[in-house]
Amino acid sequence: MMKGVGMAMDNSATPGKQLSWAGKKVNQEQVEGELSTLWHLASDNMRISQNMNVRTSVLNFVICVQDIESARRASAILRDLSSTHIARVTLLILDTRSDAPSEVATWITLRSFPIISDIMRHHFEQITVSVSGAAIKYVDNIVQSTLKPDLPVYLWWLNDLPKDHEIFHRLINISNRVLIDSSHFLQPEEQIQDASAILQKSPHCALSDLTWGRVTPWRELIAQFFDIAEYRPYVMGVDSILIEHTVATSTQALDHHSNPKNPIRALLLAAWLKTRLGWQLSEDPADKNLDHETGTYSWHMSERNMAKVVTQPLTTTGGKRNSAPLGGIRITIRPRALEKSAPGTLCMVHMTSNINGKQATFTIQRVDDDDHVLTSVEVPGSARPPRTVNIAATHKESDLLHNELEIMGRDHLYEETLHEVFDLLA
Repeated sequence: MMKGVGMAMDNSATPGKQLSWAGKKVNQEQVEGELSTLWHLASDNMRISQNMNVRTSVLNFVICVQDIESARRASAILRDLSSTHIARVTLLILDTRSDAPSEVATWITLRSFPIISDIMRHHFEQITVSVSGAAIKYVDNIVQSTLKPDLPVYLWWLNDLPKDHEIFHRLINISNRVLIDSSHFLQPEEQIQDASAILQKSPHCALSDLTWGRVTPWRELIAQFFDIAEYRPYVMGVDSILIEHTVATSTQALDHHSNPKNPIRALLLAAWLKTRLGWQLSEDPADKNLDHETGTYSWHMSERNMAKVVTQPLTTTGGKRNSAPLGGIRITIRPRALEKSAPGTLCMVHMTSNINGKQATFTIQRVDDDDHVLTSVEVPGSARPPRTVNIAATHKESDLLHNELEIMGRDHLYEETLHEVFDLLA
């Protein structure tokens, strides 16, 4: 009976590197023929077990990692991936060590998971390719040889971007969409600026970030504050924004792919708020404070482009349009040590607004766990009870991947926000 990990077993008689979880080791020229054999075996199993075999051909999914441990983790994530769009996965392992021998090794297997119940299963092909040494120069050609023709290519680059941007550009040039996860960057500020620079050099590239999906519920909750007509005028009077992100405690155990301080979610949220409210960065160095060591940042802005404000204000009772706060706005990011949260998790957003002598505060606060937040509003003459919101759906990597695989075009808002982060850190 077929298992979720795959049908094919590793051929231990084949010399060289062995990856038992990757399936059967084959020569590159044998890939299509061996996969065809596996599909015949799968069809026989379906007839015997009376299961329904769902096979789709919508996209190629290329996953790029730089070590065996990350490859194993990516392969495990695929078990939980509920997307039925994947026709073929190419799991690419790059060994970029200067002293590594020039080598290309290939494994194949079929993957399956239940859609509704175990009776109906979705199947896709997985090709694992290990490339090392001088062979990396031809990585784009190697990957292209594994793809199903005439289908879009989605590239997911795990962990840090490569120091050699040429490798990344080669893979970008054969991809329709590119996914990264800045929550796993070991050098977050430097890497997120690299991502912005790479995107600017590859204008055809549709770049997305799983971390953006983790920020989305916070953006939605902030927008919901001002969906209420009574609170809408206060959007123009926001003059202070405080964002807190978690950092690891001194006793917190982390794996080697985690940075104890990763402010990317906070930076993305700050950049999004800046653009939505129409504020312009000051050229005065005194208006910017960047403490990369602690993860503390602040910006003071006094110039505003009213045409860029997403939600135009209601007029005041006197019939005049609300203007920018006289003192401008200050956006602050600061760390909070929490042992039970992954570094970089958002834990608070606090906004203060002053309109016509009235002050209002809007707060989203992490509660006892990362799955829930408490939203609260304090407005003169108005009482709104705090509300607890579940945001657990944004924590599972496979769910975030599933959402990204549903998107066929560009995420222009993310790209704009990414470039704003670059400017904030410049």
